Amino acid sequence: MTTNLVECINSVLKGARNLPITAFVKATFYRLNELFTRKRAEAKVWINAGHVFSDVVTSKLHANQLASGNIQVSCFDRQNEVFEVREMPSGLEFAVDLRGLRCDCGEFQVDRIPCRHMFACCANQRLDWKLYVHDVYKMDQVRRVYRARFRPLGNPTTWPAYNGPRFVPNPYLRRVSKGCPRMTCFLNEMDTRMLRRPRRCRLCGAEGHSCSRCRQSVGTNADGDAQ
Repeated sequence: MTTNLVECINSVLKGARNLPITAFVKATFYRLNELFTRKRAEAKVWINAGHVFSDVVTSKLHANQLASGNIQVSCFDRQNEVFEVREMPSGLEFAVDLRGLRCDCGEFQVDRIPCRHMFACCANQRLDWKLYVHDVYKMDQVRRVYRARFRPLGNPTTWPAYNGPRFVPNPYLRRVSKGCPRMTCFLNEMDTRMLRRPRRCRLCGAEGHSCSRCRQSVGTNADGDAQ
């Protein structure tokens, strides 16, 4: 899982972001072509094999279905498909609204796939749980995402003449510093939260210092030198 769509493509463009603009655009073009071609072929193989959902979602659904075995279901409104479930042996209770697509645990609202509580309700009422899986996880939808096809660039000398406006770069925005450009990382809310966490030592587990400044590390090195 990623925080936004931009993070999904970062691994594809890794290593190309510091290239000059022309080389960067060309590398992006060829890498996206490779990604779309590979993903489109993988989706076709999965569909031909009879798979309805992606591999990751199938594993998650199977785990939720197994976890629904120790859940008791109480029906409150059969017509509107409202239930209350109780996990055993913890005794935790959750309200489930199948028609409203809501569970008190919150997992369904986030993942858009049936949680263990919804699996238990579907099994209790003999309902098809596949109806509650969002279409975005279906393999035919995945194949549509990568249906676009790229055309080869070919030799630039064979391209048709360009008669549009000519773009001139602003000379005042040109970099004047020498050496490799510095990378700037724009932090989101999740990254900011992670940076606020206190530093924890990997040796003693205490907070406020790293393993290189740990007293235990100093004592261990001293004992080794004495031996």
